[in-house]
Amino acid sequence: MNYGPASSPNWVYDSPILSDVEAKLRRFLVELGTAGRIIGIQVCAYKDGKVIIDTAAGVLGKDDPRPVKNDSLFPVFSSTKGVTAGMVHWLADRGKLKLDDYVANIWPEFGNNRKDQIKVNHVLNHTSGLHNALAGITKDSTTICDWDECLKRIGMVAPETEPGHQQLYHYLSYGWLCGGIIEHASGKKFQDILEDAFVRPLNVEGELYIGIPPGVESRVATVTMDPSELDMVPKFITTVASSPTPFLPSSFTFDEFSRSIPLANEINLRRAIIPAASGYFSARALARFYAALVDGGVVPLPHPFTSTKTIDDTCDDVDFKIFTNTKLNIHDAFLGSGDYKDLIIPNGRFGLGFRKFNTDDGSVIGFGHTGLGGSVGYADINNRFAISVTLNKLTLGALTADIVRFVCLELDLPVPADYAGSKATIN
Repeated sequence: MNYGPASSPNWVYDSPILSDVEAKLRRFLVELGTAGRIIGIQVCAYKDGKVIIDTAAGVLGKDDPRPVKNDSLFPVFSSTKGVTAGMVHWLADRGKLKLDDYVANIWPEFGNNRKDQIKVNHVLNHTSGLHNALAGITKDSTTICDWDECLKRIGMVAPETEPGHQQLYHYLSYGWLCGGIIEHASGKKFQDILEDAFVRPLNVEGELYIGIPPGVESRVATVTMDPSELDMVPKFITTVASSPTPFLPSSFTFDEFSRSIPLANEINLRRAIIPAASGYFSARALARFYAALVDGGVVPLPHPFTSTKTIDDTCDDVDFKIFTNTKLNIHDAFLGSGDYKDLIIPNGRFGLGFRKFNTDDGSVIGFGHTGLGGSVGYADINNRFAISVTLNKLTLGALTADIVRFVCLELDLPVPADYAGSKATIN
């Protein structure tokens, strides 16, 4: 099957071109598609509160020739974690919890098996010592889809290391840890807090889900791994594991990696609440989330945003803030800097729930979260810039790097070190 631009004159979806850089990006995507690097993709970007890119191209899957549209939903894997972290910060903003609270004080059942010293910030910073918790659960599709059972099991496990001493990526356990904190601190269901915190305020109904509801399956892209990229994964994992500062836990193996990809295409997994990995977002919903966060929690557009309306490119009369506490420096909170510097491990990859994005000289320029296969949401704090990429032909990050680098250079913005070259990354 030919997935590239030669397969259809409408390979790039016919939505309005919002800027010169979007016009150039569409030509670049055609080049990438012609080279066989794209099956389906979305790219959305905001600058200074305005949408400057909202592009969709390609098809929904290698065996699904329907076109990708702006409201198509892509599994974003670990990019889900950024939205989950945002929910914890939203509750902190409203006084429902503190970032240095002991988790057991919020969630009493969690406090057994030597977990009484674990704090919320340890969970957000991937330093709780529960990096391998529930390892292997992807082999059991029934249990991984059972939200209450997963919370129960997380409450019963014991940590491997003392909290706050070692940063090892909580690739699946992160979601249930945060999910339990969110539900117990709020007294509400996880999905209700997601709606209250972001979906309704941002007007992204129908385009941002952690576990999809019935009725939207027809808009979901099917993911596949580029075979040549898959062959590189074992070497990459081995290299990371043997580095002086490894960040992947011992349970993250090639089998675990390869098993995760087909799971994202199974309907029962798509509907499961897995706050570390089961996000199904459009790029424009994810970009809008980060655009609001980079503007200090201000919703950059007050206008309706639904799957039946093209996104508006104006930002007049902004009148709503996601975060209400004017004393809260949310960027410091996300990055673990300023007043929050003692809540993270210095020089780690993560702040409090978000990846730190640096330039090549080590300067922190923003925050966001990547996902297995290349999806990303990223915000440049100083330049009020946010971008997201969603795709269904998964790679180790090279394609996303090329796209983010292209857009940043066109806008004369600093390029994150992760994307300064075609560097491989898993999460």
